[in-house]
Amino acid sequence: MTPVRSRLRPGALILVMLVVAISALAVGLLMIDRIGEKIIAERQQAVATAARDYFVAFAHEEGVAPLARALDLRERTDPGGAFRYALYAEDGRLLGGARLLDADRLPSSGAAKLKILNEGRNSPWRVLVQPLSVGGTLVVYEDIGERIAFQRALVASGGVALVAGVGLVLLAALWLNRLLLSRMETLAATAGRIAEGDLSARTEIHPKGDVFDRLGEAMNGMLDRIEELMTGMRTVTDSLAHDLRSPLTRMRADLARAMEPGADERTRLDYIELAHAEADRSLATLSALMDIARAEAGLSREMMAPVDLSALVGEIGELFAPMIEDAEQTLMTSTPSEPVVVNAHELILRQALGNLLHNAALYAGPGAVIRLILERAPGRVRIVVADSGPGIPAEHRGRVRERFVRLDTARSAPGGGLGLAIAAACAKLHGGSLELEDAAPGLRVVIDLADHR
Repeated sequence: MTPVRSRLRPGALILVMLVVAISALAVGLLMIDRIGEKIIAERQQAVATAARDYFVAFAHEEGVAPLARALDLRERTDPGGAFRYALYAEDGRLLGGARLLDADRLPSSGAAKLKILNEGRNSPWRVLVQPLSVGGTLVVYEDIGERIAFQRALVASGGVALVAGVGLVLLAALWLNRLLLSRMETLAATAGRIAEGDLSARTEIHPKGDVFDRLGEAMNGMLDRIEELMTGMRTVTDSLAHDLRSPLTRMRADLARAMEPGADERTRLDYIELAHAEADRSLATLSALMDIARAEAGLSREMMAPVDLSALVGEIGELFAPMIEDAEQTLMTSTPSEPVVVNAHELILRQALGNLLHNAALYAGPGAVIRLILERAPGRVRIVVADSGPGIPAEHRGRVRERFVRLDTARSAPGGGLGLAIAAACAKLHGGSLELEDAAPGLRVVIDLADHR
């Protein structure tokens, strides 16, 4: 059997998670860069625009000369600020403020990014140019070097964090891959043992109850059912081979005697009738086994329909009363006065109850009292067949429900040892159970059914 690890290719999961992590890293860095740039740019642009609007209003109210003096004063008091201001005349002369650019290098209007040599270093600046209606041009310089440096630092720190995240993702992928392979190999090993014929193999269930444990529980339940059916099949085939050998041998002997040359017509017919009776008993045994198999496999559920158990139990009691009276026994039937309707398979129920009454009449002995009772409990319906005969010892009650099992004391009586097996299969089909209890004296057989209405 090919190992699960080689078929699942452990690197596949890691490769997928690595691709996802790298993609997330690239997208994350791009988002940090774009969002950081947008936030900082919007903040500084708002400051620059507000300053421009202020100085434009100042020029309109006070004039160009006062504005030039104000800008000179600001330049002297804050020569290294992030925002610098200048006022140019229409002929290009600097009237006041910072001399960072000559007039011929200024954009005609609006904003632009330029490299400006300032204090010995060539740094990036954002230049905002605003012509004044009163004459001249107002220039707002914004030093964006620190903003760009901060943005790069933000991207770098975000990259470090994302790389660390990728590492954690890879570690998690390795751990998850190992866990998945380990749990799946356990399931595969169990399936392999089953395939090799070990029907007792089961998957280990962990107390944490994850999805693999639930899968294992379902698999174990399936294996329990398979083992039960296989064991039952082996029991049936072994028992059939054993129990049908005698009737087939007797049938062959009867037919051989009927074919003897010296036998008269009457003798021939007698032996043929004996062989016919043996064939009928063998066919009845096979039919009963098929009924049990269908009931245990749940193949008869499609034939379920509402059944009034009160009427059914009463009818079966009336049907078996003459036979029980002929055996010098007494039958007492008890049912509720109102209908007890459940969803049931009527034919199998009839067969099961008939077998139980037949067994009671067969083994209870003369003078016994047989009771057929229908009881109702919350969510349950119980059909009881009790007798006052010798009963069954407690140590044998579990075994007699199996197919073809007959106690030594019952070997001399007719029957195939399938009556209780049919009753047990009937109870299982209806979601119930078959219980054998002490009737003190005698045996009390209870078919406990779920009340599906």
